[in-house]
Amino acid sequence: MQLFRTCCALVEGENMRRIAFVLCFFLAFWILLFPVSMAEEENTETLSNWHIKIAVPEGATAVLQGNEYYIYAQEEGYIPYVMLRTYQYDDAVTFLDDFTAYMQEQYPDLQVTEDIARKTIGDKKCFEIDYSYLVSGYEVRDRRIAMAFDGTVYMFASKEIEELDMTVSGMLEDIVANCEFVSDDEADDNLGLAAGYLYCREDGMPKYWLDFSGIVTDDLVLHCYFRSENPVYSESCFVFDLSTAAVSDGVLKIQQVYDLNGRDYSDLLEELTLAFYRDAAVMTVKRNKDTLTEDGEDASVMDGVYVMTPVGVSADSTEKHSYLRPAQEGPYQPEELGLWAKIYYLRNTGIYPPMAKVQENTDGTFTIQLYDVAEPDSMENTESCASYTVDPYGEGKNDATEEQISLMR
Repeated sequence: MQLFRTCCALVEGENMRRIAFVLCFFLAFWILLFPVSMAEEENTETLSNWHIKIAVPEGATAVLQGNEYYIYAQEEGYIPYVMLRTYQYDDAVTFLDDFTAYMQEQYPDLQVTEDIARKTIGDKKCFEIDYSYLVSGYEVRDRRIAMAFDGTVYMFASKEIEELDMTVSGMLEDIVANCEFVSDDEADDNLGLAAGYLYCREDGMPKYWLDFSGIVTDDLVLHCYFRSENPVYSESCFVFDLSTAAVSDGVLKIQQVYDLNGRDYSDLLEELTLAFYRDAAVMTVKRNKDTLTEDGEDASVMDGVYVMTPVGVSADSTEKHSYLRPAQEGPYQPEELGLWAKIYYLRNTGIYPPMAKVQENTDGTFTIQLYDVAEPDSMENTESCASYTVDPYGEGKNDATEEQISLMR
């Protein structure tokens, strides 16, 4: 149940005003990042990571927002809408039982207006449960339709406020009836589900991680790797307050920045903006020069334009460094294996080895030698610190200990 609540915390919440703002923001940049793809038909969108095609109704706006896929029936970013999300459940009824318990915690006035019932929609065997609750004095009708397929539960939802004529009519049933599951070969790679974006230094060391996973908090989190006078890096986290941010032309301007203890760090910055594109996120920073420290970039975020690439795993992971993994599975090129070997060593020791040499073996495996430095600021006097032999997917062994390892785990 705890893992289930962690997943759901990204979707539901009591502060609807704040969620509405977040939806507007995500709508702005996801239109740039993941435009609606034209698969086999003009109104069909393929979500490759979920192995499903969705027929988008004419006149509706479809947008992928992190781990949720929304189809807005009227005003973009607001009720009424149809939503899709997937969960690692084998049984739809068990899922809906757990989901109802979660909803009761989120909405004290929750009413189950229609209990779990089996339904056939098109050729889909489903289960539906309906709820109602009040938001800002208005009754929200919240329908959930779940179906299990290949070890995954697909949950379709609609939210409506009939009193304000905010309804989806038959759109929920139409989307469920017309959706189509696809195989790996058919999946379109145009739409990915990155948990965030990573910026690395020239030597490959992870420097900044823009975190959308929701593991730490529902707001955006910037993870930073800093060090002082030794090779060991420490992780600092800064929370970007979305409720005070401004959005203009798809660019997010951050106004308030806090650490995880709530301390305000906004005075460190004159300006911080985020722009999102199909294959990258761009963070632009302008520092308040009065707040700079002598340690410079090793201890704080500096002026610059940082182009971040998508990385990450699903938001239900609670492992601290799960985001330091590639967004896509292998096979990997030798230089990629060298990078992820260095990150594997960082995750396990706190030290980032700046050099990696990769040699391809006759049996198709790769031997990766990592090198540390005697002096933190020098590339001279290098000494070997680790050796791994792995296959093209990063699976193999530690050559010194014979321990089985996976560079991606």
